[in-house]
Amino acid sequence: IRNDEEISRAEFQIYTRYPNDRLRMIPFAVLVVLAPELIYLIVLLMPGFCPSTCMTYRAMTKGARRHDKLKQKLHLQALSRIRNAGLSTSDFVDEAALTKAVQAGNSVFSLDQMSRTNLALMYRFFGIGPLSMVLPTSWLRASVQRRLEYIRTDDALLGSEQLISGLGLVELFRACQERGIPAADLPEYQLRLALYNWVRLSQRQMPDNAVPIAWSRLVLLNRSVKLANSPV
Repeated sequence: IRNDEEISRAEFQIYTRYPNDRLRMIPFAVLVVLAPELIYLIVLLMPGFCPSTCMTYRAMTKGARRHDKLKQKLHLQALSRIRNAGLSTSDFVDEAALTKAVQAGNSVFSLDQMSRTNLALMYRFFGIGPLSMVLPTSWLRASVQRRLEYIRTDDALLGSEQLISGLGLVELFRACQERGIPAADLPEYQLRLALYNWVRLSQRQMPDNAVPIAWSRLVLLNRSVKLANSPV
């Protein structure tokens, strides 16, 4: 709801992407005028330079492969973090176990109580930006909070409008990437199933953020890469 009016997911996506696209529009427009023959290469090699509407599935896949390799490293860090917090992989194997672990009040699930190290891990997992180790803790927390609020709203819109089965491949891929779901080498049907499972879980008994689901994806990463329809 914006200005007391309900908006659709399509309108919400335009509203959230517009500020970043506006910053990219001027240099991209200059490129279109001066060197239009380079547009394809720019989209493929420098996707961050282009407005979101110009992104192709191929360009997104290339960037996703790099990010998925990073998530494999974060997976090992996540295993260490949950052990230090007194949790185990068995706390993430299905919805019931995860819900029970969250209700126990462990600080790793609370953004306000999360350590700087774990904030940096979440920041990188969601692909928010670089330089996580040098940014102030307050910046990391605010950035992760904004991404969580965006995901929570988007989850609600995807669930209420029952849109997952009708998303185009680029939109489906982008939605998975925004949630940290490994996407580069999964077929389309597994991407839909992974996104459906995320949205379904987010609408159950989780608190008002996606941190528990993000932890579950990180802890079970190797399993979810091989089988996207895992319970969590």
